[in-house]
Amino acid sequence: MSAPFTLPESDPESPEDAAAAAPGPADGLGLSGIESRIDDLIAECRRLREENLALKERLGSLSGECARLVERSEAVRSRVETMIARLRAMEES
Repeated sequence: MSAPFTLPESDPESPEDAAAAAPGPADGLGLSGIESRIDDLIAECRRLREENLALKERLGSLSGECARLVERSEAVRSRVETMIARLRAMEES
């Protein structure tokens, strides 16, 4: 079973916060700093893509399980209703 999804603590709450948190020219980042930041963003993008894929697979699995449980529940309900009808018929005879 996979671990529950959680957002990292450094995740900005809104696009405005993300823009404010993003380094700009005034932050004094050199070319190597920008390259490092881009590498970090690429790695985060890959991680999120993999996580998204895993979540989609989990969703598919859970959807299938839900469908099987609904089918089972309907079969049990039908059997119980049949038993109740038989008991009432026996009671009336």
